[in-house]
Amino acid sequence: MKLSLLAACCLLAALPGAAAGYEEKAPPAGSVNEQAPMGAPGSVNLPLPQSAEKYPYYGNTPDEMIPFRGIEPYHRYWITRLPFRGPGSEYPDPPNLKSLKVGLLSPAAYGPEGVRGERTRKGVDLAFEEANAGRKPGQLPFELVYRQDSPQWGSAANISVEFKDNDVLGYLGTIDGDATHVALRVSLKIETYMINTSDPDPTLTETQIPWLTRIFPDDRQQCWRLAWLVVKQRGYKRVAVLRESSRPGRVGVMHFNNYIRRLGSPPVAHLLYKPGDTELRTQIEAIEAAQPEAVLFYGQPEDIGRAVVLLRKAGSKAAFFGFDRLKEEGFQKAAGKAAEGMTITYFFNPARTDKPWVEFVQRFRKRWGEQPDIYAAYGYDGGKLMIEAIDHAGPNRFRVREYLAGLDEWDGVTGHMIFDGRWDNIVPISVAEFKQGNWVFEPFPELKRPQQPKLTRND
Repeated sequence: MKLSLLAACCLLAALPGAAAGYEEKAPPAGSVNEQAPMGAPGSVNLPLPQSAEKYPYYGNTPDEMIPFRGIEPYHRYWITRLPFRGPGSEYPDPPNLKSLKVGLLSPAAYGPEGVRGERTRKGVDLAFEEANAGRKPGQLPFELVYRQDSPQWGSAANISVEFKDNDVLGYLGTIDGDATHVALRVSLKIETYMINTSDPDPTLTETQIPWLTRIFPDDRQQCWRLAWLVVKQRGYKRVAVLRESSRPGRVGVMHFNNYIRRLGSPPVAHLLYKPGDTELRTQIEAIEAAQPEAVLFYGQPEDIGRAVVLLRKAGSKAAFFGFDRLKEEGFQKAAGKAAEGMTITYFFNPARTDKPWVEFVQRFRKRWGEQPDIYAAYGYDGGKLMIEAIDHAGPNRFRVREYLAGLDEWDGVTGHMIFDGRWDNIVPISVAEFKQGNWVFEPFPELKRPQQPKLTRND
C-alpha cells in the first residue's frame, strides 16, 4: 500500500520525536553519538564560544536580517566550533632547535594587493623585532620565514608545504581570497595553524577548518552594517549596487544584497565592471535609469573614484556608500570633489587616542618612517598573537592550535577582538563619512536585540 506525500508527512508528525517540542536527551559531556548526524542535538559536545551568549546569530547579524526568520531550523551552522581530535599535543618538543619559526605568506609583489601585503609585512616585522628584543637569556629567538605568492594557481599550496618543511609552528597570511582558501586547505593536511590578518572573504572561515583564526573583520560584517545604515538609519528604499566583476566583488556584496532584501528594499540595479575600466557609460546609464536614492560601491579605490565622478557628472543625487578600502588615498585622488559625502564602514578610528594604539603608531613611525594603516596594524596584531601562542604552548604545532582555537576574546593594538564559532573577529566596527576633505569617524551604535534563548554546548 502506497502512502500519499501528505499522509506520509502526517504519519511522520505523529511519531515520537517528530513534534517541534521534542527534545532529545544529550549524552554525557565529551561523549559522541555516532548514530546522529554531526551537529544534531545531542550528537557531539562541540565547543561553543562565549561570544555565542551575547551574539547568538551567525556573524553577529541583526535579527531582521536573519534568513528565514521566524522559522526555527534543525541546526544553525557556524555557531559551534568544530573540534580537532587528532594526536599531537602530547608529542615531545623537537630537539636541537635554534629558533622558533613562523611563516608569512604575502601576495605577489605587484598591483594593489602587493602594496597592501608590503604594509602587512612591516607590521609583522615590527612584532617579531620587538619580541626578539625582549627575549630573556636562554630563550630561543623567533624567526620569520617570509614567502611571496605568485599568480600561478596553487602557488599558495606549495608555499604552505614549504612552511611545513621548514618546521614553522604556525603562519600568517594573506590578502587574496583565492590564495588564502588554497593555503587553508593545505593547513588542514599539514596540521599547521594560520592566523589570517587581511582577507575579507566571508566564505573563508565557513569551511570551518579548525586550523584558522581570522582577526580581520570580514565583508559580511561590513555588509550587514552597511545594509542597516542605508536602509534602517538613513531610510533609503531604492538602492543600486556597482561592483567590480571578480570573485571578491561577488562575495563582497552578495550579503549586502541579501540583507537589504530582507529589510524590504531589494536592489533596484546591480551593475558590474571590469577592474581598471574607465568607460562606464552603460553602467552609469543603467543606474540613472533605476533612479536610486543610494548607491553601494565595491572595488579598488581608484576605480570607484572614477565611477563616482561619472555618476555625479550624469546628475546623480544619490547618497554614496562603500567599503573600507575607499579610505585609501587612491579613492580621494581619483574622485576629487565627488568624494564629498561618501560613507564607508571601517574597522576602527585611526585617530583614536587609547594608549596601545598611540604607542604602536609611534613605534611604527620610528621604525618605518610612515603612518601605519589597517594592514600594518592587523599584521602586527597577528604577529603578536602567534608569538603569544608559541610562548604559551612551546614549540608544538598542536598545542599552538589548542591555544589559538580556544580564544574567545583578545586585545590588540587594533582594539578588542571577539571570536565567534568560525574563529572570526565580529567586533563592532565604525562608520566614516568624507566631509570637507577629511574622513569623519563615528562608532556604529550597538543594536538593541530581543532576548534570545540561551544556547548550550550541545545546541
